[in-house]
Amino acid sequence: MDNISFSLYSLLIGLAMGLLLCLVVWIQARIKTKMQIKRYVEDNEQLKNHLNTQMHISAKGNEAVQQEMNDQRKTIENLRSTVGVLKEKPGRDKLHVLYVYDKAIHLMFEKHPGFATMWAGVLKEAEAEIERTESGFLPMIKKVFKPAPPLLSVRSVLPEKEEE
Repeated sequence: MDNISFSLYSLLIGLAMGLLLCLVVWIQARIKTKMQIKRYVEDNEQLKNHLNTQMHISAKGNEAVQQEMNDQRKTIENLRSTVGVLKEKPGRDKLHVLYVYDKAIHLMFEKHPGFATMWAGVLKEAEAEIERTESGFLPMIKKVFKPAPPLLSVRSVLPEKEEE
């Protein structure tokens, strides 16, 4: 019987030592797993912060690019309107009035000999006045608030013929 009890005792001691060894290995694995999980959580937080920073930087860059594109669109639209205005040709009626004025001036030169000298003097005076108005602060204000020239038609230039 001693032999059987010794075997049972040895078996229980061996089983207890095996269980203790398994418990130690299991605790070590559990601690190691918790440390890995903690490291993964920290890495995940670091990656989230990095991604958030990158998205914030990209958003600011996109806003700057969008603002620049809007400014460029406005500039392009302004340039298009300027080109349209510059391409605008004088109308036929304006050219007709200009030709009538030119013809009237030439007729005055022919009919009235003193008109040429008077016209040259008035023309120089007008050119000097325009040069004065093109420089300085007050001329700039006059350009901004420039009144529209009176509209003249061909009929107002030519004397009306009376019907008799």
